[in-house]
Amino acid sequence: MSEKDETSIEDLEQEVFKPLENQKRRDLRLIGERKGVTFTEILNTSKIPDSPILSYYLRALAPFVEQRDGKYYVSPIGKDAYSLLLKTATYSKVAVFQSKRFGATFGNLLLWLIGMAAAAYLGVDYTFTLIIMPFLAFIATGTTYQLFKEVS
Repeated sequence: MSEKDETSIEDLEQEVFKPLENQKRRDLRLIGERKGVTFTEILNTSKIPDSPILSYYLRALAPFVEQRDGKYYVSPIGKDAYSLLLKTATYSKVAVFQSKRFGATFGNLLLWLIGMAAAAYLGVDYTFTLIIMPFLAFIATGTTYQLFKEVS
């Protein structure tokens, strides 16, 4: 591959990924969620303060968005970019969910221990306090841990 070909590939990558650098542009997911959206609909539902700024963002998103009959649609490459944005957003949520696994499991166990201590203090039946509640705590805590494990 020649140096000129490598430069043109880098230019194409720059042209494709540059518009997605800005969070406001990535927030224009409305165009991908609906089939044909008017400029006014985009302006009213987005957090973009005025139409000149929205026009600027839409021009920057030209590789991903096309305008036909007064409405904005996602272009073929825009469909791929939209899909990637959705996947990264989902991945981020799963990563946050996974990071909370220990806290949720520990919190669940702590609540059960407090419940057992309260039952012992209040003089609840020993069979319930020493056998049934620990068994239920084991199942609930294990289920919480397993739930987080299966989501990944």
